[in-house]
Amino acid sequence: MRKLASLTLLTGAGYWLFARPHMLKWGTRLGESQRRLPGDDVVPAPNQQITQAVDIDAPPEAVWPWLAQMGRERTGWYGIDLLGNRGVPSARYLRSDLDAPQVGMVTDGGYEILQLGPPRLIVFGGYDLALVPGVNGDLSLAYLLEPHGAQTRLIVRMRLFAYGAVGKWVTKVLFEWVDALELHQQLQGLRARAEATERQIEIT
Repeated sequence: MRKLASLTLLTGAGYWLFARPHMLKWGTRLGESQRRLPGDDVVPAPNQQITQAVDIDAPPEAVWPWLAQMGRERTGWYGIDLLGNRGVPSARYLRSDLDAPQVGMVTDGGYEILQLGPPRLIVFGGYDLALVPGVNGDLSLAYLLEPHGAQTRLIVRMRLFAYGAVGKWVTKVLFEWVDALELHQQLQGLRARAEATERQIEIT
């Protein structure tokens, strides 16, 4: 029993001190996770923040259509569909039947589009959202496209303020790593889709 307790303590310490800091800023370069981004004012004092980034071998104009249709009418969020899209596979083609995104538009999951700056910026979020059963909070998801030659740097930031001590504990300890994994998968999904569109090849 003592060995098990020691192993559990070491595992927890390893996660908190080493794995967690890396996970919360997956793919970012020096200073990117600390810089101020559009949408930060939506949740000014978060008790959880995740900033991740990825390089995409395509210009922002090839990435933007995928962001513009994300989370709309079950197109999905390009991440872990079992968690984010009720198990429905995220779209692997660009839909022509959707209107252009507008500020105030409600997406799947109850998020609103709060800020728009096509083809560079889209911010989703909302207030008093049901994050998990019994836990509500405010949330923002900002996606920023920065051109670098023929490539794009995509930075995403999630900021969350869960209400109450229990809410803060539940989201940070139980769901933070899930959110980080979901965002990582989402960025990989966006990269694959945008690069396939640019090369005009089938997404597999």
